Amino acid sequence: MSGEVRRRFCSTGSHWTAQEFRKIGVNRWICLSCYQQRKTELRNLARNKRLAERLSS
Repeated sequence: MSGEVRRRFCSTGSHWTAQEFRKIGVNRWICLSCYQQRKTELRNLARNKRLAERLSS
């Protein structure tokens, strides 16, 4: 079965992909692009909260 592409469901982005994955729980997987986006959002969490406050006012 060489040459077979393994596809998984990215539980964070809710899509199927064949990218590299990371395990984020007992049976949850996240693709590399969603992982990078999530890491960026968490790094900017304080700024994102201030931005949300300004938009809701």
